[in-house]
Amino acid sequence: MAISASAIAAVTPPSVTLSLRLLKRTKSIDDAIRATRSLIEHEATVGRLFSEQTVSKEPTWLGFVNAFSSNGPLELSNRSCSALLFLEIPDSASVAPSLTGGSAAQIPADASVATTVPAVTRIFALAFGGGHHALDPDAIERNFGLRVALNSIAREDLRNIDVATLDATTFQKRYQASRKSDLREFGIDTQQELFRLAGGAPTDASFARSLAGKDALTLTANLTPAGLIAKCAKALSLFTATDYKKDYGFIDHITPVRDNDCIAKLDERIFEAVETLLDGKSSDLHLMMPDIIDPEAVYEIGYFGKGLNPGKKKGFGELAIEDYVAELKAGKPEELKSIADLRGHEVRLVKNGQGNKEQARRLYDCFIFETDLDKVTHVLFAGEWYAIDTKYHTEVETDFTRILASTPIIASTTSANEQDLIAELDKHAHFLNLDKVKASPFGAGGANLEPCDFLSKSKEFIHLKDGHGSAPISHLWSQGVVSAEAFVRDEVFRKSMRDSAIKRQTKAKKKGFETILPDGRTKPVPTDFKVVYGIMRHRYKHSKKLGLPFFSKVSLRAAARRIELMGFTVEVHLIEKIHASTLP
Repeated sequence: MAISASAIAAVTPPSVTLSLRLLKRTKSIDDAIRATRSLIEHEATVGRLFSEQTVSKEPTWLGFVNAFSSNGPLELSNRSCSALLFLEIPDSASVAPSLTGGSAAQIPADASVATTVPAVTRIFALAFGGGHHALDPDAIERNFGLRVALNSIAREDLRNIDVATLDATTFQKRYQASRKSDLREFGIDTQQELFRLAGGAPTDASFARSLAGKDALTLTANLTPAGLIAKCAKALSLFTATDYKKDYGFIDHITPVRDNDCIAKLDERIFEAVETLLDGKSSDLHLMMPDIIDPEAVYEIGYFGKGLNPGKKKGFGELAIEDYVAELKAGKPEELKSIADLRGHEVRLVKNGQGNKEQARRLYDCFIFETDLDKVTHVLFAGEWYAIDTKYHTEVETDFTRILASTPIIASTTSANEQDLIAELDKHAHFLNLDKVKASPFGAGGANLEPCDFLSKSKEFIHLKDGHGSAPISHLWSQGVVSAEAFVRDEVFRKSMRDSAIKRQTKAKKKGFETILPDGRTKPVPTDFKVVYGIMRHRYKHSKKLGLPFFSKVSLRAAARRIELMGFTVEVHLIEKIHASTLP
């Protein structure tokens, strides 16, 4: 007998989209709620339930709009609501949870679960509306949603991926496929890019129809309130599973640090880096918003907290470590006593010099930093410390050592910046200065690519960078790749470069460089040439060694491979940057 559509609808649970977060083992529900929020707790059949209703506020744009209303001002207001539900879930799905904070479990009759109190439980936070803004980021298990997603979604069923490249300029990318696609179709460089979010269709359709995970897990499924506990228990089991290793094992190249003593030592390095910057010295510490920002949003941000410049705030168009340090110097930096003070600093949206507390981001979550501790490289990203896998680290270091020159073009310099170094090298007859030469490839008359900073009589294209300057080192790698490709493929570029070299050597009263470069019609032999990257760097404070940040080496690895595939030799020359005041 056929079943009617109405009968099917009667037995099919409604479609629900949930946002789940897992609290850290050491955090309680009270720890997880920001002290600045005015949440009201309600009696609940299971778990603990909170809500918040904001008061009505005029939108910030209302005054401007009202200037165009001929019948008086418009009466418009914004009001929002949110809720948080906390559930205590056992680590074993076979044992049911107790009521969080209660003496006896009050499980709904249709929940079909036992009332045994488990020995070990984990707390889930389910956020509704803007409820997630009331959660303390320190209390949340980072990458919970991502781990569940990668344990649930086969590599051929992905729809969304967010990645980040960790360098002095951190690039965040979002890939969205119109249909389920294989991982390789997204073009992700798994050796260079850090997975931040994954979404798609899970293999187990009974768990969810679709899901996406980062710190939070967002899933859509047919679900009744009675089935919520089992759904959370399933998510917890997926979080601890290792199925991801089959298709996504590369995420173990970078693993979260869980040891509190280690984190405390690493955080001290952050405080030292800020003190170094306040002393006017250089550091690799920089800032980045950890989330992808709406490109259509127009905003200004300001820095708030202990020791920062008080009073009316200056608005900045982007996060920059230089602006943060300047605001500290303009305030009372002597008030900063420890990393705890830095952790209290916030980035807020600013309007008319006033910060919006409701739209605040913890500054610590915006720090990007890299340091070695106990012979392991660690990276701070999005408020979480990560340790670099030893095998992966060795592979990257081996590749770097292979192209690291034992004898650099110049061992050390007191030059303050890249332009001073160029002036210093310009005195050598062996080098021809091509800095700021602009050679345009065919069909791109305004492209104005810079071939290199110097051409040597040894057929080296030398690209220079102050490794502690405002521009990231990764720009240098890109410059070398683009220049090499244009030199091989484009005769217009080669002719333009050669013509400029002849003019430059005449002006500099140097000879012989015109014979090094082929004319536009003669195709060069890349194996005859070498691409040299020269980077000025201070020695590291703790190791006293001269080197590059680990993720700069990772991005260099990819660039060097591209250049070597064209036939060029690649070398890196580290030039020690010495303060003139430290000379004997």
